[in-house]
Amino acid sequence: MTSLVAGQIVFLESRQTRLYAEVIQVLEPRPVGWIRPLAMVSETQTIALGTELDPSALAGNKATVPDMLWPLDQLQPALDTEVIPLLATLSAKADDLGTTPALDSDLHKLTVSEFVRWLWADRQPQS
Repeated sequence: MTSLVAGQIVFLESRQTRLYAEVIQVLEPRPVGWIRPLAMVSETQTIALGTELDPSALAGNKATVPDMLWPLDQLQPALDTEVIPLLATLSAKADDLGTTPALDSDLHKLTVSEFVRWLWADRQPQS
C-alpha cells in the first residue's frame, strides 16, 4: 500500500462514480484517515462538494459535506494528471456560476451518504 500524507488527493470508486477527497490526517496506529470530500465525478457530471469550491456553501445557502474517517487501504491516490484538470474544472464552475452547477444527470439523486452505502455494499463478502 502507498503511504498517504495530509494534503494528498485520493479517491473512492463505486459503480462508475468517484468521490475525490483530500487527506486531512493519517492515523497511523489505526489504519484510517480523515478525509474531506471535494467532488463526486461520473462520466457525465462533476459535482463540487467542498466549501472552498462552492461560494454558496460559504454564504450559508447549502449544507457542506462533513469530513469522513475512512480505512487507508481503501483510499486510492489520485494522479496529478486527473487532479489538476478536476480542480481547474471545479474552480472554473464556481467562478462562472457562483454556485454548484445544476444537477441534470444520473447523479442528481446521488448523495455522499448513498455513495458510501454503495461502497460498503460492494465490499461485503459474497456468501
